[in-house]
Amino acid sequence: MTFANHYERQFMQYLRGAGWVKASTLPSRPRLLQILLQKGWIEEQAQDPKKGVFLRLTEEGLKAKKLPVPVRR
Repeated sequence: MTFANHYERQFMQYLRGAGWVKASTLPSRPRLLQILLQKGWIEEQAQDPKKGVFLRLTEEGLKAKKLPVPVRR
């Protein structure tokens, strides 16, 4: 498993412990969202057009967020 970088950790913090969160209430980071979805760290649930898209943190995402960031020497 790879560790999450600072930007990934920061975004996943918005989703931690919140369940499904409406995507429009989160910071607009389309590229970061795509990366997190590809890694399987977040999941997306599309509802009807009136309700929009919802996101939540997966167990894999929580594990990646908790891993320490390696320090280079």
